Amino acid sequence: MNFCQEHGQQKSVVAKLPSEKHLNGTAALFKALGDPSRMALLFALKDGERCVGDLVDDRNKLSTVSARLKVLFDANLVVRRRDARHLYYRLADQHVVQLIDNALAHADEEMEASV
Repeated sequence: MNFCQEHGQQKSVVAKLPSEKHLNGTAALFKALGDPSRMALLFALKDGERCVGDLVDDRNKLSTVSARLKVLFDANLVVRRRDARHLYYRLADQHVVQLIDNALAHADEEMEASV
């Protein structure tokens, strides 16, 4: 087998990798972000907490929005609270805001480069 670098350097690069648990968690996070409809929900929550019913529109039924929010909740991207019969969601923390902003900025760069 041929190595691009000396064998000792190759081991040091691999040793710096995050743990498998961290890599799996990060992949799950990106999987949750990998749907435009879920990204739209995250963007809608950037302005603050919203009741699930406020996120429903003509294209998305309550059950669909709830299912998408559950995926985001399971990925720790949003948090929720119950008030009587209503569930309210908000972004989990400032990291999620930065993640959304960075993803949108990167997508804009990609679109500009392809023009």
